[in-house]
Amino acid sequence: MYGYPGTSLLRQRLSGMRPALLSVVILLGSSCGALSGVASTGAGTPPNCTAIIDYVDFVRQAGIFYSASHSTLGRAITSSDLGAERFRVKNTVSTTTCDPYYHPVDGDAAFVPAGEPVFAVKGYAPTFRLAARHNDMLVLYEADSNPAARRGADAMDIDGKVKSIALLDQKTGRAAVSRITDKSRVESLVRIILNASIDPSYPSPRATGPVDYVQLAFELDDGTVTVRAYDRTRGVLWRGIQVGTAFTAAVDELVRTAPTPSPVPATLNLARRYDLAQATRVSIKDLRARTGGTAAMAPLIAILDADLPARRGQRPSGDYVVVIFEFPDRYVSLAYDDTTDTLTVVAPDDEIAVQVPATFRALVR
Repeated sequence: MYGYPGTSLLRQRLSGMRPALLSVVILLGSSCGALSGVASTGAGTPPNCTAIIDYVDFVRQAGIFYSASHSTLGRAITSSDLGAERFRVKNTVSTTTCDPYYHPVDGDAAFVPAGEPVFAVKGYAPTFRLAARHNDMLVLYEADSNPAARRGADAMDIDGKVKSIALLDQKTGRAAVSRITDKSRVESLVRIILNASIDPSYPSPRATGPVDYVQLAFELDDGTVTVRAYDRTRGVLWRGIQVGTAFTAAVDELVRTAPTPSPVPATLNLARRYDLAQATRVSIKDLRARTGGTAAMAPLIAILDADLPARRGQRPSGDYVVVIFEFPDRYVSLAYDDTTDTLTVVAPDDEIAVQVPATFRALVR
């Protein structure tokens, strides 16, 4: 089953696909970026925050929240793509607030400096695309949520502009593994998107049940690409565009024709595969209890130095325990779900999970 890969699209993977303004990072030296969770509200102003905050790159204007598009597919935008100035940033929140629960307002940006102009992008409605500069980069921003949008056309200005629709690889989200190129089919699928109604509450915070997200790249005539997640279970294109069964059938075809992932062995010895005995220390972060610290390495390795039942797996949702084996030049991060006694390899991103004995719980909880 496809899941939603953790990509730069939206550091969204920890919140059930709900794009957060930011996530709070549990700092573990220089390799902390992959270990995100929720912490208590920070205090003060940067750099004197009590929480370390990993901001999503965004701008907001006219009630629309725009997320940066850092896709490596397609061409990057250039100065020649810039249209008229739309507004100037009033507040750069990464330099003014330590509050991980801050709600952005019009004129806010994560990284674009205050006073910098934000431009329209030629050929596209400003309700869909904007562009601005920060850190010596010209960054494309695309609408993530728009309270005024009622149809897909209000959220995605792609009518007559799509040459192909590609399915991105599950693991990295950086390569197309299958695509639809037939012009009539592409146009038909685009019409479905444009005419579809939008559920402004998607995804509901109370939504339960399995999720099955894939990433779709809409490859545009001008060489740029817009990437959207697609909920195969509910037939919804991010964010809230209810395209339904006909669109799902096309996505199912893309999934069927994509290369099959390498099979996971029936059993796996994590200690040997990742050379865990050579780690310098083990850190434990309990996202439920909001606690952390070091742990004795030998008892953990004793359990993991065995052929444990294995399967393909992805980072669990909700509150879990992060077990980090730290090395001088790397780390191995494991996510432990005590409701199923499942240990999932988060870093490196090998998409592997093993079943551990119940005795593992007492060592980490």
